[in-house]
Amino acid sequence: MTTKEIIELLKEKETDFLKTNSFSKHPGIYAFFYIGNDFPILGQSVSKNQIIYIGKTESSQEKRDAKTHFTTGKTGSSTVRKSIGSLLYEKENLNAIPRNDSDYKRGRFSHFKFDLESEEKITLWMKNNLSLSFYEFPKTKQEIEDLETEIINELIPVLNISKNSKNSFKRTLQQLRKNCAINAIENVKPKIILNQTITTLHKHSNLTRSSSGKYIELWTKQRVSLNDKLKNNTIKQSIQLNSKDFNKVGNRKNYSFNLEFKNGTVINNISGSAVARDLAKVLEASDSIKETLRTGHFKIHMDKHFSLWIERK
Repeated sequence: MTTKEIIELLKEKETDFLKTNSFSKHPGIYAFFYIGNDFPILGQSVSKNQIIYIGKTESSQEKRDAKTHFTTGKTGSSTVRKSIGSLLYEKENLNAIPRNDSDYKRGRFSHFKFDLESEEKITLWMKNNLSLSFYEFPKTKQEIEDLETEIINELIPVLNISKNSKNSFKRTLQQLRKNCAINAIENVKPKIILNQTITTLHKHSNLTRSSSGKYIELWTKQRVSLNDKLKNNTIKQSIQLNSKDFNKVGNRKNYSFNLEFKNGTVINNISGSAVARDLAKVLEASDSIKETLRTGHFKIHMDKHFSLWIERK
């Protein structure tokens, strides 16, 4: 079978997780489909029944899907659970923790999981919002991996990071995962050496200074202030930001931008400003802020002095 024929077969065999009665005991390729109504962060850009993740298993679908990806407490062993947890992190108020003491002591800060309550939220979301299918492929390890790569290259699923260079959401997803890794450190690391640890995490991160999504962490730290200002009925307000925070992650002569929301939707062109795009992503990721933005017309402007102006039109 050709790669496209296998993809069509995966689509034909799509079954809601909650309606799946059995899992294959053979090696092969599995696909996760989104069946919800509003995908976290990306919203309506992810359509109903779209394939959002492709994976492989050299053991069985039962072991990889049923007993790992959809099992509470297994985030440390499941890259797709880690990504979904990162997407739900703010909306569901999740709490990240180190995967285990060994990883923590060795400085493997990107290896995280979530506390039990958070893990249960991730599992519930996956079971209610995902469907899946499986293509049995009892071949060699290399043949299975090659087929997985071919399908990923064909579909460009939003949650696949590895082997998916064309994924425009990849850098943002990496940044969101890094935010969770920092949260995991904060939950166990004494404050006296927290900054040193976070610096180490940035040093070893896959993200470069030219990566998109690099301002997300900066804007996330301002989320509470932004929420307060947006909810305030004052026509025009400002937040004074620190230029050093931007220069740590960016290399621009001018960070100023305009960002306009009307009834919850961005209405101006921000394609040329990574700073504005990442601010928009942070605002749209918060249910509380989104609810406020839907109530009218808001203009957000940052001037050359790093004053962020928030105006209700």
